[in-house]
Amino acid sequence: MTAKKTTARKKKKRLNPIFVVVIGISLILAGSWSWQLIKIDQSMERQLNYLVEQKNVLIAENEQLRKHIEKLNTPSYIEQLAREKLGLVRKGEILIAPKEAD
Repeated sequence: MTAKKTTARKKKKRLNPIFVVVIGISLILAGSWSWQLIKIDQSMERQLNYLVEQKNVLIAENEQLRKHIEKLNTPSYIEQLAREKLGLVRKGEILIAPKEAD
């Protein structure tokens, strides 16, 4: 009976060193790839936030330009520009311009 016990103890499996090394390398590679994916995800998140911010700025600028276009198309503003830039007057009005210095 003692001979059987000693052989049973000897048959206890030991981990193969090559298996341990392969598992260790696999875990290191998996960790490295996970870290790289996390970094890429963070970078993409920052870029997305920047682009959303730029989009909001452009939307606001577009709205200001639309309002400016509406203002430019009003008859009163067109008249004001014609008077200031082109020196036009209404019928019956006299244009009084300052004398230019020589």
